[in-house]
Amino acid sequence: MRIQVLGLCRFSLLTQGDFQTTGDDLDRNRTILYDPARMEQRMRWFEAVCIPPLMWQTDPDFLLIIVTGADLPARWLARLQRLAQVMPQIRIEQLPPARHAPSCREALARHIDLTADVVVQFRMDDDDAVAVDYVRRVRADHRLAERLAGQHHPVVINYTSGLVAEVADGRFALHAEMAQNWVPAQTFYFPGGAVRSLMNYRHDKVWTKAPTIAMPGRAMWIRGHHATNDSRGHLIGRNRIPTDEAELAQVLSRRFGLDLPALRAALTGTADPLA
Repeated sequence: MRIQVLGLCRFSLLTQGDFQTTGDDLDRNRTILYDPARMEQRMRWFEAVCIPPLMWQTDPDFLLIIVTGADLPARWLARLQRLAQVMPQIRIEQLPPARHAPSCREALARHIDLTADVVVQFRMDDDDAVAVDYVRRVRADHRLAERLAGQHHPVVINYTSGLVAEVADGRFALHAEMAQNWVPAQTFYFPGGAVRSLMNYRHDKVWTKAPTIAMPGRAMWIRGHHATNDSRGHLIGRNRIPTDEAELAQVLSRRFGLDLPALRAALTGTADPLA
């Protein structure tokens, strides 16, 4: 059985509307989005948090579609292209300003393998991460999803255990959290042979449209939270798991291949994450 694993990562994607905190003015949002200080922070999260666990996947058979603006400044586009040179799974899609969901649907559609029996899709922001065994795990967990499969709907697995990484006032914090229907590592199983998209479903409301499975256990994701998030992060901390720093460092290393002191330094601006 051929299972395609296809990820979508939004990197400072300029869209028409769809911003929660900055309004609908396209020129104003372009100025905010591409502000050099903001872009440097987003790129640091991308290079230090998002990309390394993807590069180290125990199953490297997947594609990551990075969607960004057609007018992304050359400096930042060059850094994305640098990553694509060392990570062959990356495909960069530069999109003109349009509505968010249709644009992302079209970008994903260009990379769907119509010969696959099952197409697994996941989405993430540029400050999120999945565990180093995520791709292997979603393939193995298809045996659970296929029992609920239908011809016209996906089956969704929510991996409920993860970490939240936060930077506020120059200080880095990390904690363990349980969460349901968050974007990182939310996994859609679609029947093959047709173009279908997770962008047809709100991540927090998908349970009203498709069978869903909640999978607790080992940490499967990192969610980033900081001043440049468009979402307000109001759900963060509701299901915090008391964990000491030594244990958090072990989870970060074992599940994501990341070093806690190095990550703290990279995200607070005291080290180059790719040095």
